[in-house]
Order: sequence, then C-alpha cells, then structure tokens
Amino acid sequence: MSLSTALMSGIIAIIFISIYQYIDGKKDIACTNKTLSKILAQNIAPALLFKDVNNIQASLSSLKFENNIIEAYALLDNGEIIGSYTKERLFKQNSMIKKIPLEPKQFWDGLKLYTVTPINDDANRIGFLITIYTMNEFIAHILMQTLFISLIIISSILLTFKYFKLLSRDILIPISQLNKSTTEIIKTKTLNSEVKVYNNDEIGLLAKNFNIMIKELSKYHDELSKQKDLLSYKANHDELTDLPNRALFNDRLTVAINKADRNGGAIAVFFLDIDYFKQINDKYGHDVGDEILKRFAVRLESCLRAEDTLARIGGDEFMIILQENENLTTSTTVANKILESMKEPIELGESELMLSTSIGIAIYPSDASNASELVKKADLAMYKAKESGRNNFKFFNKK
Repeated sequence: MSLSTALMSGIIAIIFISIYQYIDGKKDIACTNKTLSKILAQNIAPALLFKDVNNIQASLSSLKFENNIIEAYALLDNGEIIGSYTKERLFKQNSMIKKIPLEPKQFWDGLKLYTVTPINDDANRIGFLITIYTMNEFIAHILMQTLFISLIIISSILLTFKYFKLLSRDILIPISQLNKSTTEIIKTKTLNSEVKVYNNDEIGLLAKNFNIMIKELSKYHDELSKQKDLLSYKANHDELTDLPNRALFNDRLTVAINKADRNGGAIAVFFLDIDYFKQINDKYGHDVGDEILKRFAVRLESCLRAEDTLARIGGDEFMIILQENENLTTSTTVANKILESMKEPIELGESELMLSTSIGIAIYPSDASNASELVKKADLAMYKAKESGRNNFKFFNKK
C-alpha cells in the first residue's frame, strides 16, 4: 500500500507539474513573441516605408536564429505580402495569412502562436508583421522533463522499496514472528514456541526476553503439571504402601462391576487384615508396624495378576478385586497363595516375625447387587474367618 501510494502520488505530481509547465510556458512564449515582434517591426519599418524588399527579407531572415519561429510575414497596410520567412526549404505560403484580420493581437491555432504586430512610421501605421511560433520543441522539452522526473520518482520508489525490505527484515518480520508465536501459544496452549532473533536492537532484545519468558513459563507449567499429577496420585494412593486408596478402589470396583454386567461375568472382592497387628504395633512400635504393612503389601502383590487391584483402605485393612472365571475357582486359588506366602517369616534386623491374615471373600453378582453391599459382605466374611481361628479365608456364601 505504501509503494502504491507513492507511485500514485508520483504520477499525480508529474501530471500537475506538466500541466503547470504547459500553461506557464504558453504565457512566457506569448510575452516573448510579443516583445520580439515589436523589435522586429521597428527594424523593418524604414524598409517597409520605401518598399525595400531586400532589406525586409534580410531582417526577416534573422529569425533563423529563433528555432521556434517557423514563419514570418511583412504586409503592407492593405494586406499585400511584401516579405516572408519560413524554415521550410520550399516556400509555401500559409493560406491563413490572408484570412487573419489585420489588427494587433495574438491567438493560438493548435500548437502554433500567431502574433500580429503593427509596423509604424512615427505615428502612422504602414503595415503589419505576422510571426508564427511553434511549440513542438517546447512540448518535447516538457516530455523530456517529464521523463526525467519519472526516472527520479521511479528511482525514489525503488530506493523506498529497498528501504521497505530492510524495514521489513529489521522491524516488521520480527514483530510478525512474535505475533505468530503468541497466537500459536494462545491457540494450542503449549509453550514450545521460540521466536527467531534477527538483530540486536530493541526488537531483538524483546524477542530474546520473550524466549526467556516462554522458557520460564514452560518450566513453571511443567512444575505445575508435576505437582498436579503428584497431588492427583496422592489423592488416589496410600502414602505408606503406594497402593490405591479407598477412593481409587471404589472407582475401580464400579468399573469392574459394569464390565461384569456387560460380559455376564463375575468378580470377587477380598477383605483382609493382618492377624494381631495391634499387638505387634504396640510391642515393636509404629516404625516396625509401618515396615510390616509395606512388607505385607509386597507379598500380597506377588500373589496377584497385573489386571487385579490391591488397595489399602486404612490401618491394616486391605482389599482386592479379582476377575473370576466361570467355575469361580480363581478366588480360592489366590486366597491359598496369599496364605502360603505368609508362612515365610519377616526379618526385622536380627529378629524374625511370623505373619498371618484373615480373608473374607464376596462374589458379584451372587452375593450382592452393588459395590457398597459387596464390600460389606466381604467384611462380614472376614469376621467369619477370624471367628474360625484366623489365618484362613471364608466366602460370604459358599455354594
């Protein structure tokens, strides 16, 4: 737009300059020719008075030094042509001369200026001088000036364009790139954009600071994401054993029940705790108690498959979700593996401690119709195991 505006301005300027030169030039030409004609009329007045044709022709021939006067005529007072001058090699009398009223005046015929000047002898008029001036050279001069001005304007526009390219490289392109990166960040919500630094001026410094800001924001965003993930993890996992907590266990139990409903399968829920854990905790202290809980969790995990869920729901209470098979034998197999894993003593320094667990098992959908009822039935089954002497497992409703 800037270059187009400059080009239009240049064209308009050329047009108005040419018009002004043409109008002003016509005034100057008319004034100059009027003065020249008066001088020439005074010079040929004596020769015209005596009708000295040779002197008249000699005076008119002096016009050959005036390049733009192409014709001149000396006329008697009655209109008879007594002398003439023409730049053309072959003389051909201008037919308009006979038609021009013999009175002092100037008029234009196209690009030709006719000047009619009276020739006087003292106070008496003895004839007229008619000169014809052509503007051909003047028009050519204007065209040359217009061409020269056009070349100047074109050169100025080219220099402006070159300056514009430098301006774009140093200012507009860096700003555009900065705006593009900002827009990309707003759209994608990501902080992985980096602005190219083109130079070391204020805009370059702005780009550097922008990159530094993006890096800092990226680090801050990553830290927030880590903190968010950590908080989310802590909200769903037990801090001591790193197992799912009650909230996550309930979510997974709901998912398992929905899956069993869709597939027509069954799931088993284990409710188990460590036998005599309170006595162990009181005797050895909480640090030993926490270590036993972690060791106990590890042994339980070793007895389960990857798709099974083990959770600590509080104290020494743990729960397990199992996908049952068609014969409902998975629960029995896993429960026996757990009891077997507890036979190996736990080493605590130089001491060894034997653990056992009581396990209650409830089956969905045979024992309960929803998650909370299933957990409650598994808890009741665990108390049945404790009443049966501990270190064993009981189903809520063994068929």
